[in-house]
Amino acid sequence: MKKILTLNIAVLTVLTLTACGSNRNNTSNNQPSSSTITKKNMSDEQAKLEYTKSAEQLAPVFQSITDSNLTLNDNVRLTARNADKQITIYNNKLVKYKQNANYKVIKNFNDSIATYLGDIEGKTISSSYNTDIKKVSNTNKAAYSKLGISYNKKLSEAGNAMNAKISQLPGVSGKTIRTTNYTITITSTETTPHFEGGTDLIVYYTFKNTSKNKNIEPTESLIEGAHFTQESKTSINDLDLGNPSKDSDEWSSLEKAASQKVKPGAEVKCMGSYELDNNEYPVKIQATDPDNNDAKLGTITLDLPNN
Repeated sequence: MKKILTLNIAVLTVLTLTACGSNRNNTSNNQPSSSTITKKNMSDEQAKLEYTKSAEQLAPVFQSITDSNLTLNDNVRLTARNADKQITIYNNKLVKYKQNANYKVIKNFNDSIATYLGDIEGKTISSSYNTDIKKVSNTNKAAYSKLGISYNKKLSEAGNAMNAKISQLPGVSGKTIRTTNYTITITSTETTPHFEGGTDLIVYYTFKNTSKNKNIEPTESLIEGAHFTQESKTSINDLDLGNPSKDSDEWSSLEKAASQKVKPGAEVKCMGSYELDNNEYPVKIQATDPDNNDAKLGTITLDLPNN
């Protein structure tokens, strides 16, 4: 069965790389005993070469995941398996070098890659998945920082291509909610008196219809896919839609845009309002995907203006 990469995917911050999963390959097996090897120093130039060789084993793996539309299919696993074999060969050859700083940096980089490749080969994605990806990022950063070289171009380009794919997946990042068919980005908020007393939170947002053939209403989508709550000293409260005591031409225009159906590919500016329970605690939005069985996407926290 194909494994679909979910939004648990973490974007590696150093090279904007991405990856998957968590079964580990142990690349230290079958290595020659260090006591039988004449050790040598690893020069900076040799370390740079070893770094490049290892980094470029990841590029085709990232490309294969991108080409497979972010699924862990047989081709992806075969590519990862081949890369893992090469990393094992590199590690076995490294033992002829002393365990100086360069050796340790490259060895740590290779070991993190092997763990990541083992994740792809594994049949399931475990809870250590994000941790393993971060290790690749951290050891990669340590390698090119220590060696005084720039990041590897092939690896970076392959990582960027994968990130472009991942950025289209449903999920929450910052104050943006991406669902199967639309994207909502909260741009700003303000508070205003509620018509019966109390306070309303005004939420300004952009709405983009990312579907291929659906006309979608922003207000309906916000209600269905964004659950607004606010804590108090004693409870967690669901927030009702607001009803501000005042109005303006701007609000009328934005509310009208939110109540009209948006065509595929189009983006509009909108506004919504929610009646606050109190003026002390932030508002939290639990985002779900209405077009994917209300799958949980993530949480956005909105600090109250002036708090």
